[in-house]
Amino acid sequence: MVNTDLGSYLRRMRERVRPEQMGLRSMGSRRVPGLRREEVAALAGVSQTYYTRLEQSQTAHASPQVLLSIARALQLSADERDYLLKIGTPVSNPREPAPRGDQVSPYTRMLVGSLENVAAAVLNYRCDILAWNSLYHRLFAPHLDVDAPERADDRPNIIKMNFLDEAVRSLYADWTAESEANVTYLRFISGDHRHDPRLAELIGELTMGSEEFAELWFRQRVANCVDGTKLFDHPVVGELELMYQSADLQDGNILKLYHAEPDSPHEAALRLLAVDLDPVRHG
Repeated sequence: MVNTDLGSYLRRMRERVRPEQMGLRSMGSRRVPGLRREEVAALAGVSQTYYTRLEQSQTAHASPQVLLSIARALQLSADERDYLLKIGTPVSNPREPAPRGDQVSPYTRMLVGSLENVAAAVLNYRCDILAWNSLYHRLFAPHLDVDAPERADDRPNIIKMNFLDEAVRSLYADWTAESEANVTYLRFISGDHRHDPRLAELIGELTMGSEEFAELWFRQRVANCVDGTKLFDHPVVGELELMYQSADLQDGNILKLYHAEPDSPHEAALRLLAVDLDPVRHG
């Protein structure tokens, strides 16, 4: 069985490591700026022939011990190492587990709706929005129907909107950083869900619809995104610096929270956004 994911990922990771980073002398001309295959093999303690077979997709899988040695040789981050283990070890049952219907429990809906000064949403691992409170809706997508997450056929997907919806894309003060974070996360979760046709469809749609996405996807960078800070340029309240956190729910979905630093101008702006300012709704 050919594993092109493993081979292409190893090549991309090898090409980004400079010999001097590993204390190696760069002797002779190099076709690529990164390490040679024989150098990775030596650093990982495996034979050059075996490593070459992995990179050329002639060997589908490797033992976790070998993959961990290669991860150390390539100086992979924890997320990159975990991704390598996911795509490099055999799957006992290659079929994607049966979907849970992307259902949100009544208790989770009550929790999301009760958070007045926190923008909250429930996402599945593909980043389809299954539920959002009014503040999250006004922050990210007031141009969409507030009931859109309840309709499976046209449910919003935050990554798709970030690349293909200009209204959402323009929200980010640093869209380049946001786009990279989106793609590294999508690559990260694809290691666990390689056999999900809906995830493959999403990646295909983004690849065809956005040259920027296609370029970032080809880089094969991997990282999970669980917390951090984002700066928004919102058309209603202006500059917003918000902290975000992600929490795994028991049903397999993700609770996403955006909040401002207490007693800051950003918290005041978020509170203002929480007020219904739409003149159409007020007649």
